[in-house]
Amino acid sequence: MKCKMTAMATFLVSVGLISTGSPAFEQVETPGVSTTYMSCMARAGANTVQSGICAQTEMASQDARLNKAYQQVMRQLASEPAKHTALREEQRSWLKTRDYECKVDQQTISSTCIVAKTAIRATELENQIQF
Repeated sequence: MKCKMTAMATFLVSVGLISTGSPAFEQVETPGVSTTYMSCMARAGANTVQSGICAQTEMASQDARLNKAYQQVMRQLASEPAKHTALREEQRSWLKTRDYECKVDQQTISSTCIVAKTAIRATELENQIQF
């Protein structure tokens, strides 16, 4: 499966359907983004295929973080239906906004933008978890 995802990322970057964003992204520290990702992006430099692979790998990690935190908060809100529903609607809205804001044009999505926004949202949700 990982091989399939890497091949898909390579393909999408090569045909221009996913953008890795600008090299300036390397300079920006995003809360929750792994140091492995930042190192990978630094090594990739201007190589868009390598940058795409870095972003694809990090996206899988950030998506898992986001889903785990979301599920934990949803479980905590199970006894409060109004807050439970509000969080679900907030998450759906956030997904639409993230995807819209990360569009470069009609056919291109900035993968670095998706990674950064997902990492930030995962951190926000993790901060809502009550221990």
